[in-house]
Amino acid sequence: MKMFLVSLLMLFLLSRPTFAASSIEITGEYASPSYWLKPDGDRVLLNSARITQLNAQMRAKDFYSANLSKFPTQLSAAAVQSKLDKTSEQNDYTVTEPVQVQYAVTVKRANIRCLPQPWNGDNYDDNQATALDPAEAVAVLIPSRDEKYFFCQARNYFGWIDRNDIAFTDRVTWLSYAAPNDFLVVVDHKKIVNVEGHHQLFQMGAVIPLIQTVQAEAPQRGNGFGKRFGGMLDIAIPAFPQVISNRTDSEWVARLPISIDGRLKEVYVTINDDDTINYGWLPCTQNNFVKQAFKFLGDEYGWGGLNESVDCSAFVGDVYRSMGIELPRDANRQEGVMPIFAVFNDVGTYTRYDIVKRAPVGALLFKPGHVMMYLGQDKNGTPLMIHAASSHYVNGEQIFVRKVMVSDLTYKNGAGVATIDGLTGIGTIITGG
Repeated sequence: MKMFLVSLLMLFLLSRPTFAASSIEITGEYASPSYWLKPDGDRVLLNSARITQLNAQMRAKDFYSANLSKFPTQLSAAAVQSKLDKTSEQNDYTVTEPVQVQYAVTVKRANIRCLPQPWNGDNYDDNQATALDPAEAVAVLIPSRDEKYFFCQARNYFGWIDRNDIAFTDRVTWLSYAAPNDFLVVVDHKKIVNVEGHHQLFQMGAVIPLIQTVQAEAPQRGNGFGKRFGGMLDIAIPAFPQVISNRTDSEWVARLPISIDGRLKEVYVTINDDDTINYGWLPCTQNNFVKQAFKFLGDEYGWGGLNESVDCSAFVGDVYRSMGIELPRDANRQEGVMPIFAVFNDVGTYTRYDIVKRAPVGALLFKPGHVMMYLGQDKNGTPLMIHAASSHYVNGEQIFVRKVMVSDLTYKNGAGVATIDGLTGIGTIITGG
């Protein structure tokens, strides 16, 4: 009987969720995607047409986002000034004349800064806004006074980018990056691509354009930047000639940008056809939300994309983008534009848990300054989340965890409020048709 009781105890201990010391992290079976995958979880939730519609609806509500393929060629001084003023309270740039938009593409992982200043090395540098993958189109608006930075509009943010991280081109070539017709999507948490001897980092959801199999219109030559900004060359290097196919049995042939004296040149890059990339967006399914999220498990927390990683909103944004869903960059703006599943007003803890348990897998749970992705309930009926966590508090002491992890909703903030009681809303793409 004693051995039987010991065996039962061991079985109980092994089946329990385990918590890392001084952490909110849940390990064990609940920290594996296999626990959360469902037999019916591969049903497509949104088709491409509905995703396009949803993206347009969310983009229209977000001041920071832009449909670059329809971006105007000129902005009023007031429009540019409002973007500058939004980036930082310390902005001291004044725009008095209409701005003619110029065109550039990132040639490496590029930080977007709130002010035209470099990273100070702090893991929580307040001047860090976000990071862009290589081969992202940006609309260039004005230079910094020293011309070391350019103020740019990206697909879901705007701010200052180091001039060495972008290459200028003509509008036709630029549009082939803003809205490529044929492309790969990075579906691993990170992917390194060798471009002309340089290792370029792409994160989940990044788009890698493929060699075009149809001859494109000859690019317009001369964008005026050489005349405006200190002698920069203003001739775009023509795109590749027509090719018959952009893939072989085991490889894809991509086109990626490099910079030659500040202007864009495209180079051939072969990419192995493996499980780190997908031809086009992944299907939007419950199981894909789970599988994509768990690829980040254990990754370092990266404020604004620092340390080549993700913070809470970039984490969920990358997961969603791998399926073609373009969320705003910041958690509060994600909450503001997503279709709403629930809003938490003056309700008690028990009711809050009941609401959370009814949310669909992949829904986003928001509290001030933070966002988490809902996984479902464990065997005991406890709702669990996966998120890029920075810190939590124990008896008033801040404990830094700084990683992507699974947790429940009991951990507390600096005021001693449990996360379940601090939730403000739940957003989901499944409702709100």
